[in-house]
Amino acid sequence: MTLINWEKRKNPTKEEITKFAAEKHVDNVVAELLLERDITDTADIETFLHSDSKELQDPFGLHDMDKALEIIDEAVQSEAKIAIYGDYDADGVTSTSIMKLTLQKLGNKPIFYIPDRFKDGYGPNLDRYKFLADQGIDLLITVDNGVSGKEQIKYMKDRGIKVIVTDHHDLPAELPEADAIVHPSIPGSEYVCPYLSGAGVAFKIADALLGEDAMDLIDLAAIGTVADSVALKGENRVIVTEGLKQMKKNHHVGLTALLKKCKIKMSDIGEEDIGFKIAPRINALGRLENASSGVELLTTGDESFAKEIVDETEDINSRRQELVQSAFADAQSQIAAQKDNGVLVLKGNDWHQGVLGIVASRAMDQENKPVLATQFDENSGVMKGSGRSPEGFNLFTALNKHNDLFTAFGGHAQACGFSIEEAQLDKLTELLQAEPKEQDFDPQAPVIKDYDLNLNLEDLSLDLVKQIQQLAPFGMGNPKPIIKLSNVSLSQAKSIGKDGTHLKVNVTDNSRQVAAIGFGMFAQEQAMATDICDVYGEIGINEWAGRKNLQLMLDDFQVSPEAKKIAGLKEVYLDYRNKRLSTSIMDHFDNIVFFNEIYYEAAKRSNVKAKLIKYDEKCDGKNILIYDRPHNLDLFKNFIKENNTQHTALFFHTDLTQRYLKPDMIKMKTLLKYLYTHQNITVDGMDLVAKYLNLQKIDVDFYLKVFFELNFVKIVNGFVEKADASQQRELIESSTYLKRLQRNDVEKILIESNFDDLLSWMSDYDCHC
Repeated sequence: MTLINWEKRKNPTKEEITKFAAEKHVDNVVAELLLERDITDTADIETFLHSDSKELQDPFGLHDMDKALEIIDEAVQSEAKIAIYGDYDADGVTSTSIMKLTLQKLGNKPIFYIPDRFKDGYGPNLDRYKFLADQGIDLLITVDNGVSGKEQIKYMKDRGIKVIVTDHHDLPAELPEADAIVHPSIPGSEYVCPYLSGAGVAFKIADALLGEDAMDLIDLAAIGTVADSVALKGENRVIVTEGLKQMKKNHHVGLTALLKKCKIKMSDIGEEDIGFKIAPRINALGRLENASSGVELLTTGDESFAKEIVDETEDINSRRQELVQSAFADAQSQIAAQKDNGVLVLKGNDWHQGVLGIVASRAMDQENKPVLATQFDENSGVMKGSGRSPEGFNLFTALNKHNDLFTAFGGHAQACGFSIEEAQLDKLTELLQAEPKEQDFDPQAPVIKDYDLNLNLEDLSLDLVKQIQQLAPFGMGNPKPIIKLSNVSLSQAKSIGKDGTHLKVNVTDNSRQVAAIGFGMFAQEQAMATDICDVYGEIGINEWAGRKNLQLMLDDFQVSPEAKKIAGLKEVYLDYRNKRLSTSIMDHFDNIVFFNEIYYEAAKRSNVKAKLIKYDEKCDGKNILIYDRPHNLDLFKNFIKENNTQHTALFFHTDLTQRYLKPDMIKMKTLLKYLYTHQNITVDGMDLVAKYLNLQKIDVDFYLKVFFELNFVKIVNGFVEKADASQQRELIESSTYLKRLQRNDVEKILIESNFDDLLSWMSDYDCHC
């Protein structure tokens, strides 16, 4: 299991947060989150918190956009045959759908081709290009791919077919000789939002061609943007924000059917619904079948046809989940065998090719290492693979160094797809082991993760969720804020899910509890040595049967430093409070320590064999018993600062029937008012006063003594009268009152608290810590 070191993203002071919140007219929580994200300019804050369509950038800022539009306009006007070549993931499917619907709005009837993961592999495929050329096409438009297809595009150009590449993937050393390359990161022509997804690039072409009508397609662009995990900054925030609004209008028949199948409440739809419900289902099509049905779903106007595809999609997604679970379980033995490798290369003879990327991703999360998951493809006779890598390791750079070993290769810094001959894979495995050192990446080092807010359970509320939601949409570049809850407990843990690996638990403290879910965390919770931990998670709302309740989605929980101290002190201290002490039990101790003379003298008259000492005497035994309690906590603090004995039992004489009185200000005022307004009250008659005021006689005696000390009352000839006090007095000026408060503190800390809380308090003073 990967060790995580959590760090506060940034540490603005309370004063800085309060001042910033007042200046920018936002809540303190929002202010802290903005400061952590370095969003401090007033205009930037307004854009970030209130993204809308007016902030969409000029599409002609993209490289070759003018050339692409000229070619498309000419093709549409001449009724040329246009083919769209997409990709089989959610970004590729939505990109293809956007381009298809755009051309249809212009009056063209394009054909489209989604590569088959198993037959065609990743990216441009020469055989498929030949197939499309043989269909008599005049123009090929690639979406979400193409920039690495130099050879394939040259073939099309040699056939007299025009080619427009629209892509967002990492650029190769040499660009293809296409008629136009619309890409946000072309050197010298970098777009203002260089991290557009493939669907984002396709949408910009739609924007250039259709103007305002392109907004009908922004919901599809939002799906591709979230699904491809591109940074949700700048224009991407606008695309997702406006796309979510567009989804609520039920404009696309197929998308509406999919949302209904996912049981997504349309009024509450958010980016998490895309990331965890919509995108995985679209991706499942390309993982197990051909993703062309995904394009059909998103572009159809036939409700019955859409329902058929959605039902099929749901079945495929369920099967995908089962295949992932089986393959990942099978991979564990290989992961263990490669524990000394910096890069893991996994082979699965029976794994489905469509789940290789997910297996690689899960193995990466588990081991914090780059992972290649591969499977032999009988159709092509080569190994097909998907790679994933953690932050800090550029997988594209590592693999691209050995590009000559692949039959096909492409991807990003953290995710790649490839085909390779089995013999070459063994060679690649050996070569890659040098890469972690080359990139200064230590897979054994703890993963550094950021959290955003230090809160207590009592701070969690529905209003807090609303404040945090102001920073949505969340994703890459704008992660959902993670909250740290320190020194809380996990209670009522249950395993849930088909395989029982997920955790349902309550996060609790002394005053409150909040329900929490941790995916894949049940075993982690069971292995915890203590219930007290620091919890890291995202706060949200779970709606069930019309009721909204807070729910934490756990990212991690770790034994807190406080809990580690308590665990250490439990090796030293024994809880004897409320136990019955016999002479035989007391004889087991080397020393018995007393804080009060009366108990010390009484013990000396007994037959106890243990050495009896006072708290301020040297304690030379290994095993001691603290018999009684001090009158104030400072005495006990000083004792445990010096007490370095091996074992100490805490008795504190808790079998006392009478506890210390807790002063009640209302009762004190009631008694004083009565004494001031009544005459001829004798000291001996105070029991009648207590009975009349419904007070305990012991309370009245204590309060009266305080009043005497503060000169609130006096005794004249045996009668209690109002004193002629000349100055205002505070209660703590009474030594009787002050001692009682100190004894109340002793009672509360040493007697009434549970053992963990007592040790937590002691840990600040004890010499063992």
